[in-house]
Amino acid sequence: MGYPDLDDARRHHGALRTFFLRSFDVGDVQQLRKLESLCAQAAAAVSDDCCRQEMVIVVGYATELFSQRTARKYESESLSGNEFLRLQILKALDSFHSRLYSLEAVRRSIESQISFNAQAEPRSPNRS
Repeated sequence: MGYPDLDDARRHHGALRTFFLRSFDVGDVQQLRKLESLCAQAAAAVSDDCCRQEMVIVVGYATELFSQRTARKYESESLSGNEFLRLQILKALDSFHSRLYSLEAVRRSIESQISFNAQAEPRSPNRS
């Protein structure tokens, strides 16, 4: 059995992950708005607080990433601020994806238990 809400959330996750794995113009406000919309759609796709929180994190870091001045505060000797923020976004996206996997596993387990219990219930003898 499939789960349309999880499939929808995975599609949005894939689009977000693809975006952050390629190069992009951090000064493009239209791209930021598109990302915010994708995050909102991913968060709305599945009714789960943890998933929504991960999308809040992605939006927060993306907003800082697209603000050149803010991104500089994350610079270190080994990473630029932009790279640090991109990695944090990918980490949040991985957590989102992991949560979707966990939700699916729980649902399958519940369905399996219900099916098992339905098969294991003793049948009452027919009284004639």
